[in-house]
Amino acid sequence: MSQISHPRQINVAEMSPHIHSFASGENKVNKLSDWLIQWIEKSLRSGKIKPFDLLPAKGDLAFHIGVSKGTIQNVFRFVEDCGYVESRQKIGTYIKNPEEQASEKLTSKRELAAEEIKKYIRKNNFKAGDYLISTRKLSEITGMSNTTIRIAIGSLISENVLKKENNGFIINKTDFKLSSIKAQTLVEKTAESIRHYISTNINSGSKLPANFELAEIFNVSVKTIHDSLKLLAKEGIIQTRRGQYGTVFADGKEAETLYHYEKIEMKLRHFISEKCEVGAKLPSILEFSKMYEVSAKTVKKALDNLADEGYITYSRGRYGGTFVTDIPPAVNEAYKWLALTPGYLQNSQN
Repeated sequence: MSQISHPRQINVAEMSPHIHSFASGENKVNKLSDWLIQWIEKSLRSGKIKPFDLLPAKGDLAFHIGVSKGTIQNVFRFVEDCGYVESRQKIGTYIKNPEEQASEKLTSKRELAAEEIKKYIRKNNFKAGDYLISTRKLSEITGMSNTTIRIAIGSLISENVLKKENNGFIINKTDFKLSSIKAQTLVEKTAESIRHYISTNINSGSKLPANFELAEIFNVSVKTIHDSLKLLAKEGIIQTRRGQYGTVFADGKEAETLYHYEKIEMKLRHFISEKCEVGAKLPSILEFSKMYEVSAKTVKKALDNLADEGYITYSRGRYGGTFVTDIPPAVNEAYKWLALTPGYLQNSQN
């Protein structure tokens, strides 16, 4: 991080793009992406730029070239996906070290989308001259964004697989070869790194660093860390829990990983689900305090959590109190820490 604490901002004039016109049907993002990659490679070799230099602001570059800011944003995303640059919040988009580019270059979303479109054409026995379905439908089929699909179509046009006609695209040839490329995005690579980090650095019951600290450790954005954790959650490797207490590595002894008020919240959930009906009035905070031998403050915090989730409500006045508005689910469904599934590492190491 110290290397990009005071980065040099590259001036638009230094880049001298000289790309101000595009042929009819030509994909601007593809053309500008190819140009920017070539410019970065050439400028690094000549020493004109250095790793961690910042690219110009998207708006400035868009104005200089004569395209929309959205086009430049898509260009930056594609070039980042190829491993040449990296975007950091509150910093900008900086040039990556060539050694990092060589070791961490990722399969681009454009390549992946292009392969998916080819597979779709082959699977559905399209013939030369047939119209391709809309980008919206391709997006739904592949699960990729419309922008990625449009960029991929531009790539297939340059390969003569497709060609633009009127308001659509037709199949130009079907004798193309299919590739076996596999997606590995920056998020997926970061998720792998987090797995390794946990297995070598985190003890059972220990709290993981905050997301911004993990971002510094792995030299990625906070959003990438967030998305990586979401990916691990989808794979069943971690469980997500909202709150301010971050990420904890658990060993299955849930009570040891819970904060004190959360242990009481668990007991209150049991109490409500086993002894109460909707509309029932709960014992007072003082009564719960004596029942569980904890402070009134701890009970109040636990009840506030249940109120936030809609299971209880407070009522003031002569006939006021704390009333049940819904019955909470089983405790093992209600508590989901952002924690590594205990069996995952054991299984992965066997």
